Amino acid sequence: MDLEPAHLRSFLAIVDYGGYHRAAEALHLTQPAVSRHMRRLEAQLGESLFARRGRGVELTPYGERAAQELREALAAHDRAVARLGRGADGDPFVLGTIENLVDPVLPELIAATRDELGERALALRVDRSAQLVERVRRGEVDAAIVLDPGDATDAVALGTVVLRWWASAPLAVADPLPQPFPLVAYDPPCSLRDRSLRRLDELGFEHVLAAESPHLSGVQSAVRNGLGYALLAAGGDGLRAVARGPLAETIPAQLWLVVDRAHQRLVAPLRAALWRGTMRRGLPEAA
Repeated sequence: MDLEPAHLRSFLAIVDYGGYHRAAEALHLTQPAVSRHMRRLEAQLGESLFARRGRGVELTPYGERAAQELREALAAHDRAVARLGRGADGDPFVLGTIENLVDPVLPELIAATRDELGERALALRVDRSAQLVERVRRGEVDAAIVLDPGDATDAVALGTVVLRWWASAPLAVADPLPQPFPLVAYDPPCSLRDRSLRRLDELGFEHVLAAESPHLSGVQSAVRNGLGYALLAAGGDGLRAVARGPLAETIPAQLWLVVDRAHQRLVAPLRAALWRGTMRRGLPEAA
């Protein structure tokens, strides 16, 4: 039985993103194309992978087994293709990083990576954690710095960054805080969004999603225009950190480096670079 890698990508994207629509967006395909992939894959396997549950889908017991087996098979396929297609010395090293590191510590991380690469060119890919982990699996990114490594088995802890609540100038000093609490967040799936919601639950805040965006620029724009508060590693023009009340408490967040054994030498210099970057900005020391 020969399984088409594109069909496997559609299947695993549905698993990772929780539905056909979001899987299609992540893969830059139409939803009918993803549906066709699934029909063909299920026909080849002779079993149903998903069962309908309300408006969504959930894995069947067979689907759960298939997800584990096919993820490993696709990862092996992508690693082989990457080694064969990007093995030349002239290819750039692609470093992936989440958007929230672009302002706080990225210059130090890039400098450390360049020192280790020597004469090899460096390219940067800025994306969200789930997409970066998947790109590492497919061999499109050589190493990625993420907040959420997912199920990546080659993730190494780098240290921590500090998350703060940010708002427009008037909302940053609002007393009392508006209720229900207006939250600005990334679209799901997103570890920052999840952390925000957990923290609001811990504080007992009733909340509403005032704005959502797939990109940092959209989140910052909504906050800048007074739509609500966002939990971020850094602010931006027109944003102010909340400095009093329950939102003044900072939240440490673990950073991970997803990297294969061939590039393990990057771990130590990137840890040191993260520490330097946080200390220069007066942030609490990375662990």
